[in-house]
Amino acid sequence: MQIPVKNKLETAELFRIKRMKEVIKTTNPHGHKDYLEIIYLREGAGVHHIDHHHFEVKPYSLYFVMPGQIHSWALTEIPKGFVIMLQKDFLLNQPFYNVLFQSFPPIFRNGYELEHVDQKICGIFENIENEYQQQQENYPAVIQTYLQLLFNLLKRETDMPQPQVLPDQLTAFFGLVDAHYKTNHEVGFYADSLHVTTKTLNNTCRKILDKTAGELINARLNLEAKKRLLYSEDTLSEIAYELGFTDPSHFNKFFKRQVGVLPGIYRKGIS
Repeated sequence: MQIPVKNKLETAELFRIKRMKEVIKTTNPHGHKDYLEIIYLREGAGVHHIDHHHFEVKPYSLYFVMPGQIHSWALTEIPKGFVIMLQKDFLLNQPFYNVLFQSFPPIFRNGYELEHVDQKICGIFENIENEYQQQQENYPAVIQTYLQLLFNLLKRETDMPQPQVLPDQLTAFFGLVDAHYKTNHEVGFYADSLHVTTKTLNNTCRKILDKTAGELINARLNLEAKKRLLYSEDTLSEIAYELGFTDPSHFNKFFKRQVGVLPGIYRKGIS
């Protein structure tokens, strides 16, 4: 089964805000094409699935759906709130750009419960909505300022990570991993592509993210494996070959090391 990838933004459209459609619905799993969604719900109930995680929908909850993630809704009450869609270029060179778009694997948890600061959060979304609708002079910069306020408020009220500027080497490494993780599992390939030694690449990853390059590559493989096991009807062998394993038994051993159970057991359990 091929997971559909939706693109709700027009060509060259970098930003949009809208109200959550106020209907009780169950949606099919889908991804978004290269843009981030920030969803803040003041009302609603049900379940929000993001990749292999399931979040209870509650009032005053905020969710991030990152580019490449798969999500779906199973709502049991009418939702009310806001949905922001933004391309990475909209926040280029902003302090939170690296946290939102350049960190791998995704570092956000979801379902932030924000009732205690609802008036502030809702006010930010309403101000962004007004700027977007009126489109007065310099409105994109004003929206960016409100987004910075939102991120800083979240950082203060939750365990949202501190923004940091990633070295160019790590940014390039993440790009290479996204492009080649299915066909190249070895750190040496990425180090050679970056014209550094494996030791240098590992040291950089450890210093900034407290993980080795190999651990980050495995995390990307593991994330994709979980998505395939949950959302596709492919056999375990088909998933193994698609992810670049020469033998399904190697995939089984890899997955058990990462997750603690065999992929077949994981698929049955999470289903």
